[in-house]
Amino acid sequence: MHKKTLITGFIFISIIFTAHAQDSTHFYFTTSAGLLVPVNNFSNAYQTSLALNSGVEYKINHSLFAQFVLDFNAVKYSQRYQDDNSTYLFQKTNSSIFLAGFNFGKNFSFSKISRLFSSVYTGAGYVNIGEPRLNVNLNNNIVEQSVKRMPGVFVKSGLRLGYKTSSSFLQTIYIDGSYWTTNITVQQSKAQAVSLYIGTRIGF
Repeated sequence: MHKKTLITGFIFISIIFTAHAQDSTHFYFTTSAGLLVPVNNFSNAYQTSLALNSGVEYKINHSLFAQFVLDFNAVKYSQRYQDDNSTYLFQKTNSSIFLAGFNFGKNFSFSKISRLFSSVYTGAGYVNIGEPRLNVNLNNNIVEQSVKRMPGVFVKSGLRLGYKTSSSFLQTIYIDGSYWTTNITVQQSKAQAVSLYIGTRIGF
């Protein structure tokens, strides 16, 4: 239920900003969807899954920008190491990863008349990773599911390739790829992943 509420929230925010989008040289609303791809040993427990991203971008000058972003990732999880108080491994269940932070970057135009541009950026912020748990009470024959939430911080770097359209609805279409890593250890591995998105940027 919590996951469905967050996804609905992302869609609702996107609709509101899209309906009121106007050309602007300073503020943009960004929204995108794609994949979360865990890397290294983190991929043993967390699988490639759905990723959603929304944010507000501020154009500092003709090339520099700052961006506040929210990332919600609905992930598949399979436990690899037993807990001290359990002989079971929790397999093929669902969890979530949430990130909120700031990016700072620079845009590069391919030419003065080209609609294509690229962006490089770096960022940092808050991350919260959910790790499902299966609690077995053999004395009472009860099995309960819970989620252990692990807060921490992340750092990231990324690259964006965009195209400025002539449409007032989808003003900029872009693809975005970033790598992020955290200070959180899950299933004996550091939480780190690649996020891949296709999205749109709308002035308001």
